Amino acid sequence: MQYGHFDDEHREYVITNPKTPVKWINYVGTLQFGGFLDHTGGSQLCKGDPALNRITKYIPQLPAGEFKGETAYVRVRKNGQSAKDAQVFSPYFVPTLIKPDSFECRVGMYYTRWVCTYGSLKFDILAFIPRGGSELIRQYTVTNTGKEPLKVELIPVVEFSHFDALKQLTNADWVPQTMQSHSIETKSGNAAIAAYAYMKRDMGVNVFSANVKASSFETDRKRFLGDNEYGTW
Repeated sequence: MQYGHFDDEHREYVITNPKTPVKWINYVGTLQFGGFLDHTGGSQLCKGDPALNRITKYIPQLPAGEFKGETAYVRVRKNGQSAKDAQVFSPYFVPTLIKPDSFECRVGMYYTRWVCTYGSLKFDILAFIPRGGSELIRQYTVTNTGKEPLKVELIPVVEFSHFDALKQLTNADWVPQTMQSHSIETKSGNAAIAAYAYMKRDMGVNVFSANVKASSFETDRKRFLGDNEYGTW
C-alpha cells in the first residue's frame, strides 16, 4: 500500500494516507528548544534536556488513533444549526478518525505542513519553530470554497507534561509536583493558558496562546470531555 511520495522540487515527503504503519516524525527547533511533530499533529516539545524539561505529554505507547501532546478540533454549523447538531472533526485526522476528502502532510526541513479538505472547507496548517525561538507556531488558514455560509470554530488542544519525564511516568502527585493551569492576559489583551508544576510556578511556566481572542477555554480535562470523563477524545 502506498502512503505518500517524495516531492523533489519542494524537498518534502508528502504523506497522503494518514494511516501509516508507524508515526512519521519530523524534528523542529534546536537543542535549546525543540522536539518533533508527528504526521497526525502530535508533538513532543522540550526546553533543553528532554528528560528534565518536557513541555507536552507525548506517550508513544498509546494507540495510533489517540492524539499525543497536541491536536485540534473543528466544529462546523450551518446557519441556524445548534451546537449539538454540529459536525466535529480534526484536520489532523486524529483523534476523531473522520476521513478527509483529501489529506496531505508535507514533511519539510524543520517544518511540517498539513493541507486537507472536508467538504467545502480547506485547511492549510503550517507548524514550525522560528530560528532561535522558544515557541512552536501553528498557523491555521481555513477557507470555505463553497457558496453556503458556515460557522466554523477551531478548538486547539494541548496536553502538558510534568517537566520531569520520570515523574510524569510515575504520576508524582505530592503537592510541590502538582501540575496546575490558569488563564492569563497577554499584552495584546487576549487570553492565554499558563501551565506549570507548583514548585516551578515562578521560573518554569509554559504558555498556550493565539493571536486572536478566544471565545471560551477549558483547563480541566474532565469538564472538557464531559460525562464524568467517560467521553472520549
